[in-house]
Amino acid sequence: MHFYTKTKDGTIEPRHFVPMTKDPSRTRASRVTDAKKAAENGEVWLPSVTTILNILDKPALINWKVDKHLEQAYENKVNHRLGEYCDDYIKRIKAITREKMDEAPKAGTAIHEVLEDYIGKGKRPLDKTELLICKNVEAALIEHCGDIGQFECEKYFVSDKGYAGCADLSSPEWIIDYKSKKESAKFNPGKMAYPDHRRQLGAYGKALCCEGFKAANIFICLETGEVDFHEHTPEQIEDGYLDFLDCLSIHQRNNYNPLQYTNK
Repeated sequence: MHFYTKTKDGTIEPRHFVPMTKDPSRTRASRVTDAKKAAENGEVWLPSVTTILNILDKPALINWKVDKHLEQAYENKVNHRLGEYCDDYIKRIKAITREKMDEAPKAGTAIHEVLEDYIGKGKRPLDKTELLICKNVEAALIEHCGDIGQFECEKYFVSDKGYAGCADLSSPEWIIDYKSKKESAKFNPGKMAYPDHRRQLGAYGKALCCEGFKAANIFICLETGEVDFHEHTPEQIEDGYLDFLDCLSIHQRNNYNPLQYTNK
């Protein structure tokens, strides 16, 4: 789970990880129990937009995870010679699959960092594909949004409704989020936008932008460097935001409501 907190000096900081009890030199992912404990000690953590949206069923994602586990089960047979049977085999396949599934998010995080540096901080040495992606994203922003100097990169925010997040690109008029595809076979321009994207952008935009803001995803193919700029309609974003508010309400009733601490 991802959380953010607003410090006494007004700085917004992530609280995605906490020290492990037995070995404080190592960390683990934050949990609701950590957020509640922190709030009771005077530091209120707000759950991220994506954490809140995780209460929704995601059939496509579940199907992808099942396929990945089955692929590894097919490629890695039970080793009876080493006395491996069902329980041990299942644990091994899960561990291998987790490692494989981590590759895509890590690649996506890496290109986010490259784009943040290229657009927001100044250029740095890039490999051929990274440079192509940056140039294509830059061209798409200029074509659809005009001056790219209007954007802030990786901007943290907190909302008085009890949620927080980090926007890839934001300005008073625009909210934009990158989404990456590792393989070209999965890159289908015009067909990659899902309702969750609109829910995320709606929540971000309502917290960061002026009324009547525009919202888009930039889909990036990490294999070829292609990009697809997908602008959502105002109606889609408004519907997405209403969906998000429903999720927020359920999350606050059933998991954790930071407002019960901030309103004291």
